Amino acid sequence: MLTGPQYSVLVTVDAHPELDQGSLAHTVALDRSTMADVCRRLEDRGLIARTQAPADGRRKLLGLTDDGREALARVHRRARELEQELMAEHAIDVDQLLVHLDALSRRWETVASAGPPG
Repeated sequence: MLTGPQYSVLVTVDAHPELDQGSLAHTVALDRSTMADVCRRLEDRGLIARTQAPADGRRKLLGLTDDGREALARVHRRARELEQELMAEHAIDVDQLLVHLDALSRRWETVASAGPPG
């Protein structure tokens, strides 16, 4: 099981391998101490590897391990399964739903920007 912050870290490290821990903290909106704790836990579980940057030994570069890639793939697979299960009973597909939600959002912005009736 992954926490939200752990998932965010794995997704971001997968998208940006060799990102340093400080930049990753900024990218996923975690403070440095929380990021250090999340990374330590992921490293303890064998999901990420931290290495020293060649030019600066204080910087830690992050990368997914094979186990990290497998864990991320399992989470993505499970999310797709849940989405399919959730939408199975509805005639509308996800693409149509997104079109309708987008239209509703635009309408809401129009109504909200018009101000109170007057």
